[in-house]
Amino acid sequence: MTTAKTAEARQKQSEADKKSTLDLLKSKRRREATFSVYITDEDGEPQELKLTFQSIGLREYDKLVSKHPPTTEQRAEGATFNLDTFAPALISACSVEPAMTYKDALELWESPDWSRGDLMVLFSRAVDLNNRGMDIPFSDVG
Repeated sequence: MTTAKTAEARQKQSEADKKSTLDLLKSKRRREATFSVYITDEDGEPQELKLTFQSIGLREYDKLVSKHPPTTEQRAEGATFNLDTFAPALISACSVEPAMTYKDALELWESPDWSRGDLMVLFSRAVDLNNRGMDIPFSDVG
């Protein structure tokens, strides 16, 4: 009799654990990250700027990619999107603080004052935020 009660109790606990795990998965929030970029101001002084980006979700990311198809030349090189239009779109879609419009992000992207490396920091952060999985412990720490 004790064995049957123990088995029943274990089964109920297992079901409760599964429901709790499922509830946690369903309540997962979008990934968000705050990071620093460093620029030199007009006086030549280094400035630390903190930016916050948030993931946009699978469907929104896919829609954004499809809105920025590669040019014929880019497609021939194997590209799946037009970097010059998709990158500013993703940066603006992910930016929380400061919030950037597409026009704002495109202005940075097309500015002669920004190097490829500078711009790729912003783009890479946005891509990583949207493509990082939840299976790596402490992956958001750095």
